[in-house]
Amino acid sequence: MFRYPAGPGRDLLAPPRPGRHGLPGVLLTLLLTLLLGAPAPAAWGDGEPSLAAGAVRTTPGRAQFYLTARNLPPGMSLETARVTVRARETGAGEGAGEGAVLPVTVEPAGTAGAGGGDGPDRSVVIVFDASASMSGPPLAQAQDAALDYARAVPSDVRLGLVRVGDRAETLLAPTADRAAFAAAVRGVRAQGSTALYDGVEAGAALLAGEEAGDRRLLVLSDGADTSSRTSLDLLAVRLRGAGAAVDVVAFGEGIDAAALRRIAEGGGGRVRRATRGRELAAAFLSAAAAFSPPVRVTVRVPGELAGRAARLTVEARPAGPAADVPAPGPASTPADAGGVVSTSMAVTFAADPRAGGPGAPPAAVTVAGPPDWLYPAGGGALLAAVALAAAALVRPRRGLDGGRLAQLERFVAHGGAPAGAGIAGGLGVPGAALALTERVVRARGRHERLAVELEQAGMRLLPHEWTLLRLGVAFACAVLLALLLPPVAGILLGPGLGWAGCGLYRRHRAAARARRFAEQLPDALQLVVGSLRSGFSLGQALAALVRESAEPVSTEFGKALAETRLGVDLEDALEKAAERTACRDLSWLVMAIRIQREVGGNLAEIMATAVDTMRERARLRRHVRALTAEGRLSAYVLIALPIGIGGWMFLIRGEYVRPLYTEPLGIAMLGAAVLLVAAGSFWMSRLIKVEV
Repeated sequence: MFRYPAGPGRDLLAPPRPGRHGLPGVLLTLLLTLLLGAPAPAAWGDGEPSLAAGAVRTTPGRAQFYLTARNLPPGMSLETARVTVRARETGAGEGAGEGAVLPVTVEPAGTAGAGGGDGPDRSVVIVFDASASMSGPPLAQAQDAALDYARAVPSDVRLGLVRVGDRAETLLAPTADRAAFAAAVRGVRAQGSTALYDGVEAGAALLAGEEAGDRRLLVLSDGADTSSRTSLDLLAVRLRGAGAAVDVVAFGEGIDAAALRRIAEGGGGRVRRATRGRELAAAFLSAAAAFSPPVRVTVRVPGELAGRAARLTVEARPAGPAADVPAPGPASTPADAGGVVSTSMAVTFAADPRAGGPGAPPAAVTVAGPPDWLYPAGGGALLAAVALAAAALVRPRRGLDGGRLAQLERFVAHGGAPAGAGIAGGLGVPGAALALTERVVRARGRHERLAVELEQAGMRLLPHEWTLLRLGVAFACAVLLALLLPPVAGILLGPGLGWAGCGLYRRHRAAARARRFAEQLPDALQLVVGSLRSGFSLGQALAALVRESAEPVSTEFGKALAETRLGVDLEDALEKAAERTACRDLSWLVMAIRIQREVGGNLAEIMATAVDTMRERARLRRHVRALTAEGRLSAYVLIALPIGIGGWMFLIRGEYVRPLYTEPLGIAMLGAAVLLVAAGSFWMSRLIKVEV
C-alpha cells in the first residue's frame, strides 16, 4: 500500500495501483473495494463544520429562524442535535456575562408548525469547466456526475450552471426546475481555453442575487486558468466577502493545486480530488451529502427582552446525556472537541403590547420631525390664503348704476362716495378685505398703472382685486415652502416667489395678447380698407371691424370707439390702443392717419400700403425667428442646465449640495455662479435678438 500527496504537507490514503505492486496490491484493492465501496475521492482540507441561521421573524414573545449546517461530524444531524440559544442584550457591559439561555423548540423545516413556511432558501451554482481539455469521455463523465448531484440534493435546493470556456457563460440561473438543469448540463460542449476565475466570479454574482440563505458554489476544474481577466488574488478577496461556501472538485492530473486551494479557502470550503469517472461521481455525491436538512428553531423571549436589540448565539451539539452548557464561542465557530458547532446573529425582538399590564396600549414612538405648532399654523394660514384668493375672485353684486359706473370709471375721473363704500357691507370679511386693499392701492397712487397693466393682459380684474390675489398667492407659497423646507427658509422665500410668480404670469399674458393683436392687425385693417373703398367713413369702417374681428383686436378698437363717443379724438384713442398693446405698426398707422387728415389724400390707399408693409415685416420677422431658432434653443439649454442640475441634486442628494449654502466658501461660490449665469443669460439674450 502507498500514499499519494493530496496537497503540500499532507497525504491521504489512496488505493494502490495493481500494475506497480503485483498480486498483493490487487488483493488489497479488492478488499478495500468490498469494505468501502467505490473509491472515495481524496480531499484537501476536511471542511470545517459550520452553522448558518437565516429568515429571522420576530413576534411578541417569540423569535423564529431557520438553522442549516454543513460538514457536520459523522452521525450528527440538526434534527437529532441538542440546540441551545443564548441572548445577550446589545450594549450590555462585560459584567452582563455570556447571556441568558432561552427556551427553544426545534422541528424539521418542512413540517407544519406555528410559523409555517417551507424553510430557508438554498441555492447552488455549479461552475462547469468545459474547455477543450474536457472533450471526449471526461465531459460525459462530468455531465453524469452533475446530474447525479442534482438528483442527490434536496428538491428545494435551487441549481444554476455557469460554463467555463474562453469566457464565463451563464447557462442557467438558480432554479428548482430539475428538467431545465438537466437540459442545460446536456447542452454543454467542450471547446476553447479556460477562464476559470471569471467563471467562479460569475457564479458568485449569480448567488449574490438570490435570497439570503444557504448559498454554495461547486467548481469543477481539470486544469489551470489560461484566459481570465480576473486575477486569483482579487477573486479570493471577493469570495471571502460573498457569503457563499465554495467547494472545488479537481478532476484529472493537470490541475493547479495551489490556485484551487485558494479558491476553496476563500469560500470556506474544501477541495475534492478525482482522477477517474467513478471518483468524480463520488466527489459530487460527497458535496451533495454536505446538505443537512434544515430545522426551524422557535425561541421564547422573556418580557425583559421585549422590544430590545440582542445578539443570539446558537449552538448545536450531538445528542447525549445532559451536561453543563459550555460558554459560546465567536460567530460561526467550528466544532470543538465535543462536537459543538455555533453561530451568532443580531436580532431585535418585537415589543409586547401586554408588557404594561392587561389591555395596555403599545408604547408611543417619538419620531423627529417639524415642530408641532407648524402643522396647525400652516393649515390655518393656508385656509386664510384660500379665503383671500376667493375674496379677490368673487366680484360683488352691483346694480345698474354701479355697473355703468364701473364701465366709465376707466375713462373719466369722478367723485362721490369714498373708495370701497358699499362693498364692505356686501360680502362680509371678503368685502372688507377688498375695501381695505382698494384704499391702500389708491393711497399709493398705483390704481391707474395697475388698471393699464391688467387691460394689457386682458384680465377682467380690478386693481385692488388683483393686488389681493397676489397677496393670497404669496401667503400660500410661504406656507407651502415652510412645510417643505425649514420654516425660516420657507417664510423668507415664499412671499417673494409667490408675488414674483403672479407678476410673471401677468407679463406672459400681456405679451401673448400683444402678439395675437399684431398677428390679427393686418387682416383687420384689410377689412377697413375694403369698407373705405366701398364709401364708408373711417368711423363706420372701424365699427364694422369691431363687429367682425376676434379678441383682442375687437376689444381694443371697441375701447377706442367708446372713447370717441366720450369726446376723445379718434387719433388719440387709437394712439392709446397702440400704447396698451405695444404695437408699433398701429402707432405708424395713426401717424399716417394724422398726416392724411392734415394734408389730404386717399386714406384707403395709405392704409393698404401700411397693411402690405406690416405683412412684409411679419414675414421677415418669422424668417429671422426660424434662422435664429437653433441659437435660441442653445441659449435656453445652457441657461437651464446649471439650474436644472442644481435643483435635481438638491432633491435627490441634498447633503451633497448642502455646503453650498451652509459654508462661507460655498455661499461665495453659489453667489458667483448666480452672477455668472445671470450675465451669460443677458449676453445670450442680446446675441440672439434681431430687430426687424
